[in-house]
Amino acid sequence: MDGASVGRGASATALLARHRPMLLDAIRAALAGPSALAGLVRRHVGVEGEDGRPADAAGKLLRPSLVVITATELGARVATAVSAAVALELVHNFSLVHDDIQDRDRVRRGRPTLWTLCGEAEAINAGDLLHAMAFREAARCGPEVVAVLSEATIEMVEGQSLDLSYEVCFVDQAPYRTMIDRKTGALLGCAFELGGVVAGAPMPVRAELQLLGRALGRAFQVRDDALGIWGDAATLGKPKGSDVRRRKKGFPAVWARERAGGDDRARLDAIYASDPVSGADAAWVVRLLEELGAREAADAAVAEHTAEALGAVADLPFSPRGRADLRDLVSSLAGRTR
Repeated sequence: MDGASVGRGASATALLARHRPMLLDAIRAALAGPSALAGLVRRHVGVEGEDGRPADAAGKLLRPSLVVITATELGARVATAVSAAVALELVHNFSLVHDDIQDRDRVRRGRPTLWTLCGEAEAINAGDLLHAMAFREAARCGPEVVAVLSEATIEMVEGQSLDLSYEVCFVDQAPYRTMIDRKTGALLGCAFELGGVVAGAPMPVRAELQLLGRALGRAFQVRDDALGIWGDAATLGKPKGSDVRRRKKGFPAVWARERAGGDDRARLDAIYASDPVSGADAAWVVRLLEELGAREAADAAVAEHTAEALGAVADLPFSPRGRADLRDLVSSLAGRTR
């Protein structure tokens, strides 16, 4: 990693840390409640430990941080943006509870997933509670915030449904992009747009914020897909080719299948249709992807979408420092290794 990348990473980390203590306190307040289910929710979100004491295991808090950063750069007070930011983070976490059940994931952020602790039925209840709590927070900001968050939530859920449907068939790159624009891009776009809404930004600025979120979502998801195959096992906690073993049809697999010869394509289809996928078959898929150039294609796609996002940043009415900070954050997210 070169010096510029290290500098961007440090700048991005500092930017996300700027409002973290305030956001954690606000999330804890939004999730307050004496019920055992509320306790499970706080544990899933990462603001409470097993002992019931406050914890800080809530991940990067990327989406709520983007709401606050955008709103304050557009002239709003921090306090004006907090409820909208928290509402978005709770929607994100509600989706993770249900995604973990659907994907059978047993670990998230280094901790057991909720369904492995309390069973699927109670985990669904916890996800539903998070959804309700999210919109209770959004309602504090008024109907426009509720409307924007509702539309983004609908898109995100539809994207997850598309992702599940693609597990039983291959699609080409156009449907894949539609899926990630909804599953990943919807909430990232919502983060920027909510910042604009609470700041009273005009519609052209809000449209540019949406464009930024969609482009960043594409870069983020393609990078995530590549890491699911070639990411460092020690850093990610899962072996090379893990997404092949899980039959996830991310960008590398979709791109490579369009370019594979007849016999290779037939074997690729057969492997992704099998359950489980053997270690030998997963290794063959990884070799095929590398021979066809899927890794380089993923890097090129990330670079293309990152450039689109940076172009949108340049058009925003932010302060010079704000634009520089946001450029560093976008570049850091697109180039992340975990």
